[in-house]
Amino acid sequence: MKIRIAPKARRDLAARVAYIARENPLAARRVAERVFALIDDLAARRFEGVEQVLRTGEVVRSWPVPPLRVYYQRTKNELIVLRIYHQSRRPIAK
Repeated sequence: MKIRIAPKARRDLAARVAYIARENPLAARRVAERVFALIDDLAARRFEGVEQVLRTGEVVRSWPVPPLRVYYQRTKNELIVLRIYHQSRRPIAK
């Protein structure tokens, strides 16, 4: 299955990893590794996250990777990662 990571999701992850790295570079690397491992598991269809509706009305699924949550959609041949959002921020789902 093809994996596509949206620009917003890339920026989300880069910002969070950079923030964590200021205090603990090793922890930042581990968070990034856990996110990419989750994305690989989702692409392999090992499990499926809860369906949610974003404030925009878009239907997505999500899965936590504390302190983050990965929001994604799946088509027949593609996993699209839309956001990688910090769970303490205002929710993007209704």
